[in-house]
Amino acid sequence: MQITLPKFLKEDKLIWESSSTGNLSLKEAFLFKYGVGQNISWAKDVLSPDIPPSKSLMTWRLMHNKLPTDDNMALRGCNLPSMCSSCHAFGETAFHLFFECSFAQKLWSWLASLLNKPLLFNSLADIWAILDNSWTPQCKVVVQACIVNLLNIIWYRRNNIRFQDKIVDW
Repeated sequence: MQITLPKFLKEDKLIWESSSTGNLSLKEAFLFKYGVGQNISWAKDVLSPDIPPSKSLMTWRLMHNKLPTDDNMALRGCNLPSMCSSCHAFGETAFHLFFECSFAQKLWSWLASLLNKPLLFNSLADIWAILDNSWTPQCKVVVQACIVNLLNIIWYRRNNIRFQDKIVDW
């Protein structure tokens, strides 16, 4: 026995809301999942073949605000008392840990003295403004490696203090 619906009723149909037609296509599913490609100016500086992938990965996670700092852990529901492991003066945020903390400031001052250039950071993206287009490619690679390694040293120190109770002096 077949049931026929009255003309004013239509059969239920799945509709893909992210599509203009309501139909799901492979292309639209891919664009929904991965989005349109990002134009990240610092990506080529971080993912350089001259920098070890383990160092690049930590920097990539920092730039995408994905490091497990206290403020990021709180956003994910893990609310613990927060204190910077290096200076013990402020709550731990990525920006504080990598730029405002006294340990980080000593490292950035050291790099600024080598480059003979003042370094001012208002955001994470400001790190890559250090790279000067007038430098030779070899010099640029060295400065890129310096930046990535300084960031890794700060993270390494934070983790050694927090998890192994070891202080790494600058």
